[in-house]
Amino acid sequence: MLGTTQLEQNHSPCNKQVPQRTFAALITNLLAVLLLVIVPLVESLHGGVLWGLNYHSPKFMSQVGDALALVKLIALCAGVYLLFTQHGTLRHLVKSKWLSIVLSSVLAIVALIQIAIGLIGVLIDATLVTNRDYFHKEFEIENNTIYVFAADPGAMGTAYHYFYLKCPLPLNRYELKFIEKTNWVWELELKASGNGFDVFNQRAEFKYRVGLDEVGCD
Repeated sequence: MLGTTQLEQNHSPCNKQVPQRTFAALITNLLAVLLLVIVPLVESLHGGVLWGLNYHSPKFMSQVGDALALVKLIALCAGVYLLFTQHGTLRHLVKSKWLSIVLSSVLAIVALIQIAIGLIGVLIDATLVTNRDYFHKEFEIENNTIYVFAADPGAMGTAYHYFYLKCPLPLNRYELKFIEKTNWVWELELKASGNGFDVFNQRAEFKYRVGLDEVGCD
């Protein structure tokens, strides 16, 4: 009787050890889910495209950001697919059933929230992509490159222009240094004026004078 009981215990599913190859596959699936869900989250929370790469120009990085948004959506959908199709992965790796359920639920919620926000962002970007030249402008003022971003929410709010000094960095990268925020001008033009520049509208009417006394690339 004792021998039979011992035999049953040895062959109980709870006492079976996961084969090495199976364990490696479980770890691989778990790492894939974590990478597909967490990496897009970390990149989005940073605030800058590809962790503030700032390559070539803000307009180019805007294009990269649009493409990256689609890549992140695909990655997140793949992560959710793996999470639900390989739902037993955490159960085999984590002894506590409830802990594995909590971890799976948290990953699923984080991924689904990102997918919802990402879809909204992609839809908004799709409506703005044809006007990229309107939102991102660069002007050469003497030895300086001035970048102008048009923050235009349309009928939902007030539009503004944000002026930055674009400073070159190694490897064709750049750094933006904030100069000034002004009220919106439709099709603006900049002309050098003293140690700064003047802002004109599309009818060549003077609007603002912006100084560069306190801003420099050094």
